[in-house]
Amino acid sequence: MNLTNFNKELKKNTIETNILFILILLYPISLVIGPALIEITIFLSLIVSFFIFKKANLKNFFLKFNYKFILIFFCITIISSLLSDNIIISLKSSFFSIRFFIFFIIFTLLINKLDKFNEIFFKTSFVFIVICIFDGYLNLFFNINIFFNEMKLDGPITGLFFEEKKLGRYLVTLSPILAGLYLINKNENIHFKIIKVFIFLNIVFLLVLYTSERVSMFYASFTIFCIIMLGLKYSKKYLFFFLVPIIIVIFLNEFKIKHFNTQIKDSINQITNNKKEFSYPSKQHRAFIYTSYKLFTQSPLFGIGANNYRNSCKQIKYDSVKNCSTHPHNIFFQILAETGILGTIIYIYFLLVIIIKLMSFVIIKNNLNTNIFFLLPVFYFFNPFFPSGNFFNNWFMAIGTFGIPFYLYFNEKKFKFHKQFI
Repeated sequence: MNLTNFNKELKKNTIETNILFILILLYPISLVIGPALIEITIFLSLIVSFFIFKKANLKNFFLKFNYKFILIFFCITIISSLLSDNIIISLKSSFFSIRFFIFFIIFTLLINKLDKFNEIFFKTSFVFIVICIFDGYLNLFFNINIFFNEMKLDGPITGLFFEEKKLGRYLVTLSPILAGLYLINKNENIHFKIIKVFIFLNIVFLLVLYTSERVSMFYASFTIFCIIMLGLKYSKKYLFFFLVPIIIVIFLNEFKIKHFNTQIKDSINQITNNKKEFSYPSKQHRAFIYTSYKLFTQSPLFGIGANNYRNSCKQIKYDSVKNCSTHPHNIFFQILAETGILGTIIYIYFLLVIIIKLMSFVIIKNNLNTNIFFLLPVFYFFNPFFPSGNFFNNWFMAIGTFGIPFYLYFNEKKFKFHKQFI
């Protein structure tokens, strides 16, 4: 990283601005270290921001970006908590979720305020993700990590997350954001940029295959699909790029590297009920869906309260498999059960907006809007078609909404210079 630009940026800013700048630069690292550091980073950022941004900044921000639906959604979640059987526990999830909303407003304002923010953020985050990837490959090939500690021989690759299976989700969230920043900021020939991003994403894809996080495997491949679709808008030669991830999967399955073929077989058995019939979602996930629906019928307007599935699922009896968990493992059914039809309507609205933008990028040839890469992590967060984490979990929400500030900034920039909203 060019330290000269970093030093210049620090010298021209106030102490408060520099503190906030450094806190946000450390945000990708805090997502790895753990929830406690995430909370500290957000808390300190909120405090410091009061000394930097004036009311006029916030007013102009709200005039530019229509946030009324997000605020309405948070109001609904708070009301659902107040009407629930576990008010205090539920309010801790619904009321304090607003901190992410405020944090990303601050994040977006800082991007607008600092000239070199995107360049410096890209370089620091890229260095850290390379460390994570390098550590993951050390796990894969040598069964050690960067601290020279021995890892499990046959276990999934977890990297710097150690016992937690989060590495795949982390990589498929941060990699499209870095891809988007590189495509937008780097002053190079577009073909060179696409090729470099494609190689980087395949390196990520290969590692994600060994994390045993099936959903992350799909998301990694979908990000690759998006960069290929961008390439096809410039030249048909990029059709050959589709072969690369396919060859990687076939090669790994054929040569049984690190028992990858076992993961493939387990996945096939899970969605085919051991090759007897097509079974997607699985029996376990169908139990969660059934339970969520039954809970929704008990309180259809506002739901049972944010993060209350874990408490209320015990009321619903279900045969053959366990139907209780901390959450129903599906974003749509969690929001349906916990926030009712009112929260679900707003969720569907945002989901449709994201899907329409994604479809527009894929289908329309002259749509070269690389901002779509910042929306990919948000789509992965909102996606109702695959199993998911807990919507109100702080780590899941922190990483799922990570691309929003960059999307807002570059979308507004495009609007400003091209007089159109994409």
